Amino acid sequence: MVTLFKDRAPSGLVPIDKHFRSRWSKRGSHEGHSVWKSESEHDGTIHGELVAVHIESCVGCMKCVDACPTIVFTKWVSDLETEVVDPSGERDCIFCMVCELVCPTEAILVSRDGGSQETLDSLLRSE
Repeated sequence: MVTLFKDRAPSGLVPIDKHFRSRWSKRGSHEGHSVWKSESEHDGTIHGELVAVHIESCVGCMKCVDACPTIVFTKWVSDLETEVVDPSGERDCIFCMVCELVCPTEAILVSRDGGSQETLDSLLRSE
């Protein structure tokens, strides 16, 4: 049976480790992107490199799927039998950061390389 949390967050939910690229290790790949794990089994799994999703923090609300102007995310049933998003199209990311902004659990982290901070700043400016 697939679990879908939608608008409620499970207890113990933590945001993605913003320093995972230097603290965690690549332990494999899935759909063409990296799969990361920390030394502790309790930290969960992160999928992606340019666009990373902490699988255990994703509640399956699909807000990022709806907000993404390209097709970065796909629905996926994780090893924990929960419906989550997978950044299978991360190479199509335009670094607009909208997915990070709409994620209610801070499960998504977009790489800040390549001018993405300027893109975010321009989106947040009120004219």
